[in-house]
Amino acid sequence: MRKHAMWEARCNRCGRCCYEKIEYEGDIYYTDEPCEFLDTDTKLCRVYTTRHQRKPDCSPLTPRQLGRGLLPKDCPYVANIEGYREPQLWDEDET
Repeated sequence: MRKHAMWEARCNRCGRCCYEKIEYEGDIYYTDEPCEFLDTDTKLCRVYTTRHQRKPDCSPLTPRQLGRGLLPKDCPYVANIEGYREPQLWDEDET
C-alpha cells in the first residue's frame, strides 16, 4: 500500500472536518455550516479529487496541518497527539 493510500485510509469518514471553521482570537471553532461540496448523507466530499482547486481554502490534511486544531479530538489523524486542542462549536451568543 502506498504511503498516500495509508494516510487516506486513516479517515473514518465522519465528515466533521468538512464543516466551515472560524479562527477567533487564536482558537478554532466549528460552525454548523457544511462545506458546499459535503454530501451530508454519505459524509463524503462530492468533488474530493479536485477539492483544493474547487475550494482553495479547503485545508489539505498534512502532518504539518494537524497541529492547527482543525479536527475533532477523536479523529484518527490526531488521536495520538498529546495535548491536542480540538475546535469548539461556534456559539454566536458567546461572542
